[in-house]
Amino acid sequence: MSSLHTGSRWGRPVQGMRFLATVSVAALLCLSCSMVHPRVHGGGQLTGTRAQFNQSCGAACAAPVNASTGEILAPAASRAGQVFETVVQATEALQGFIHVTRFLDEAQRGVVEDVLKQCVHTANRKVDEELFGKDRTLPDSECEKEPTVKDKLAPSWARHLGKLKHAVAFECIQRKLAEKFPDNFAVEPRYRKDEITKEVLLTDRRTGSLRPDIVIHFTRNATRIQCIYDLKFPCGYEVGNPWNAEAVRQMKSYEGLGGQCKPALVTPQFGVDRR
Repeated sequence: MSSLHTGSRWGRPVQGMRFLATVSVAALLCLSCSMVHPRVHGGGQLTGTRAQFNQSCGAACAAPVNASTGEILAPAASRAGQVFETVVQATEALQGFIHVTRFLDEAQRGVVEDVLKQCVHTANRKVDEELFGKDRTLPDSECEKEPTVKDKLAPSWARHLGKLKHAVAFECIQRKLAEKFPDNFAVEPRYRKDEITKEVLLTDRRTGSLRPDIVIHFTRNATRIQCIYDLKFPCGYEVGNPWNAEAVRQMKSYEGLGGQCKPALVTPQFGVDRR
């Protein structure tokens, strides 16, 4: 998720808002992070949300580190990075663990996108059903109103539901992609470009950084980006165009990080959508 956010009707979590400490949560196993799965409390209220992911790229973070900042550098961008990859490959060969290092091919990328579509659709339906009943959702007229729940995750229903649905979708995506491509995806990695070298860095700095929802990348290297995806959840029955001006600006900012395909939105209604 980047420092940019979408319009309120599409339930995109506001960047910089930490989840409330009072929210009751259940810890879920991730590749190298903490995830929170919403659950139902007494009375049918679904609560809980995602916690800090702290660069959930697992083995993908095994890349050269900038000595002055501690941030991870894109190894393809420098000779030092190339040497690092060679050393890693040689070490693995000696240990008998030779890994294929590459981007996902077209068929594999299709599998990833199928998982994203399925998980986003499931998360949207599951949260709505647990809160409002089968085949029901929040009326459009309520989307901008304050949530009438004990543990509010945002000032409006649209953003509150967006946070819940992101949490459920992330758990699903983590679980399914970890089975298929454990070294080629990251959930909510935070990136910035070095002002001088223009190298892509993994960072914990908020200022000047971007945090996409899902990134697929070169094997074990989250800074060599292949494709970027951002999840969007609508609020209400009347679903409009998710490509509002803010979403367009957000996708444009992701293009600056590089990659082999255009950044895409993933929605329950339209699936993977590139423009």
